[in-house]
Amino acid sequence: MRTAGRVAAAGTAVVVLLGGYAALDVYDKVPGVLTTTDAQRDPVPVPGHTAPPPAASAAPPVVPKVEAVAQAADAPVPAPAKVSALVSPLLKSRYLGPTTALTIRDGRTGQHLMDVDADGAHTPASITKMLSAYAIARTLDLGATLDTTVVESSGGSVVLVAGGDTVLNPGSGDPNAVTGRAGLDDLAAQVAKQLKAQGRTSTTVGYDVSYAPGPLQAAHWAQGNVDSGYTARIAMLGLSTQRAHPGTPPPKDPARSTAQAFVKALAGQGISATLGGTTTAAEGAARLGVVHSAPIVDVLGVALQDSDNAMVESLARQAAAKAGRPGDTASVVAWITDTLKRDGIDLRGVRLADASGLGDGTTIPARVLGDLIVRATSGKSPRFEQVVSRLPVAGLNGTVHDRFGVPDARAGVGVVRAKTGSLPSVTSLTGTVLDKDGRLLAFTLINNGKQPRGPLDARAQLDRVVAALAGCGCR
Repeated sequence: MRTAGRVAAAGTAVVVLLGGYAALDVYDKVPGVLTTTDAQRDPVPVPGHTAPPPAASAAPPVVPKVEAVAQAADAPVPAPAKVSALVSPLLKSRYLGPTTALTIRDGRTGQHLMDVDADGAHTPASITKMLSAYAIARTLDLGATLDTTVVESSGGSVVLVAGGDTVLNPGSGDPNAVTGRAGLDDLAAQVAKQLKAQGRTSTTVGYDVSYAPGPLQAAHWAQGNVDSGYTARIAMLGLSTQRAHPGTPPPKDPARSTAQAFVKALAGQGISATLGGTTTAAEGAARLGVVHSAPIVDVLGVALQDSDNAMVESLARQAAAKAGRPGDTASVVAWITDTLKRDGIDLRGVRLADASGLGDGTTIPARVLGDLIVRATSGKSPRFEQVVSRLPVAGLNGTVHDRFGVPDARAGVGVVRAKTGSLPSVTSLTGTVLDKDGRLLAFTLINNGKQPRGPLDARAQLDRVVAALAGCGCR
């Protein structure tokens, strides 16, 4: 979840990031499912939210370089007949719902190795975020930062100006972090220095939320999902301590909560401040302070790793605004599909209710997600490759930290990098896997319908499918 290294040659970076974990000791050396005993089966959060990693603010493990990885591009392509013979029996499991769509591709060439109902329009859940991530990566400067500023205003007041950073640390920023890279204490210190130089020890703080405006909730979100903390509200200014947490209602106005925290931070710097209301900073107003987020590519990486609905919606709205689109849900999703269409993505069967996959009404064929992943792994989209290289690693971090724990799925630990999806009667997984021969494969699995043994067993069965690919030298 921290800043990763710059992605190198097409396809190679993803291989290195995956392959480097292959030699990790799985005998109780790493928390989570890396154990010789069956993983603890925690209750499944609902809906659209997988369990958060045990240390969401911790840096990902350092990826050791494995010599064999350098030859991965020359590894043999699996034979489609052997892939089908391996995977087909696993799709007949009693653990799965009645409908499973699947596509398995060669990561380098895009060759189809196996497709099952890949053109069917199915409910994808949170893997919807991959379409949004592609459009975001295509539109925003991934190396840029999201800047939060404070400027002078009339009557001795100051204005906190939103710039899209929704993970501001209420204390000091952590330069080695993504979440909480920018801190309000640091911003307050800059502002206090300027005010004191003017002989001022008090002020009123207004806040400007005119950047990429839009509703606090996506149009098709169930209110209960918001109120119960399965998603935060969509904002352009927010605190790292107020991200979505199941069971904890999020703030009704994230920007105002952030402004309140800034007032407190100013007090810590000897400035007596009063919270004002929303306002618009004057053009050319003198800047009193600024703090910078982590690069956008890393912010987006965290949003995908944690499957943070509000963060993805916020970034999508910012990218849509850059493209000149309004911030309402319909306009943002239209911008997403328009962006993909312009790049030649076949969107037959795609219908988006939102940018995150939480709302009812979204359908996406497995084929579309397979097409996007291959664009990253084959080098056709170097910008999206940077995003895919930041997906969480099975058994180690993000929403797959507790996956691939059953004995016959452990071959996937460390070599699967994937985005999860979870809604009632929906389980999905899309990403990359390094097979036994060192070939990088792209995959998408979407299972819909009542799961006879419940969501945990359905998830475990999808893990078995992908782990079978990891353990296969299907040349």
